[in-house]
Amino acid sequence: MVETNKKYCISCGQEKPISDFLRRTGRRESQNSRRGTCKRCRQAGTSMARGQVAESLSFSVPHNTGRAKWTRKKRQPASYHRQSPNSENSIVRADDIRPTSRGVVRMRGRSDTGRRWYEEIDPQQAKVLVKEGAAIIINPYTIRMVYSNKEFRRFILMRDHLTCHYCGESGDTIDHLLPRAKGGYTTPANCVCACLTCNQQKGNLTTEQFMQYLFMQSKDTVEV
Repeated sequence: MVETNKKYCISCGQEKPISDFLRRTGRRESQNSRRGTCKRCRQAGTSMARGQVAESLSFSVPHNTGRAKWTRKKRQPASYHRQSPNSENSIVRADDIRPTSRGVVRMRGRSDTGRRWYEEIDPQQAKVLVKEGAAIIINPYTIRMVYSNKEFRRFILMRDHLTCHYCGESGDTIDHLLPRAKGGYTTPANCVCACLTCNQQKGNLTTEQFMQYLFMQSKDTVEV
C-alpha cells in the first residue's frame, strides 16, 4: 500500500513528508496533489536543484516501501541554463529553439505585480525576442521574458539617459524603431527613449522615414 503522507523530491531524490511540498493549483489541484520539488531544494536555489537532478536523472525507489521503480525523463544539462544564448561559446543559440508538437514555443514571464503568466507564440517571434535581448532560453521549447513592463520602461529610459533618440531633448516615453504595425517587437534592440512630440509625430513611420521627415521640416523652416 502506497503511503499518502510521503513523497519523493524530484531534485534531491529523498522521501520527505508531503507537507514539505507546495500545493498544486488549477486543474491538478486536489487534497494530496503537491509539486515535485521540496521546499528545501527550492530555497537552496536553482544551482543546487539542477546539480542534483543532473546527478540523479534515473534512480530506483527502495522496494521495501512498496513503490514501483521510477525513471525520470532526461532533462537538459545544467550548463544549458547558465550560459547566455547570445555568447559565442553558448551551447544553445536562438536558432536552436524548436516548436512543440503543436507548432508553438512556450513563453513565460511575470507581470508588474509579480504574477506569473504563460503564453504560446510563433517560433520565429521567440527567436527574435532572444536575439534582441528581451528573453532567455529555458529549454529548446520554452523562453522566459527578462523584464516586466515597468522594468523594461525603466531600463530603456536609464540606458538612454532620458534623452530623445531623434531630437536630443529630454524624453520620457518609449518608441519602437521598427513599429509594431510593421513587424517590430518590444525588445531592448528595437526600443529607444523619445520625447512625446517625436513619438507622436513618428507614428508608424520607420526610423529612416521619420528622420527624412524631420530633415524636410527643418529645411522648410530655414527657407521661411
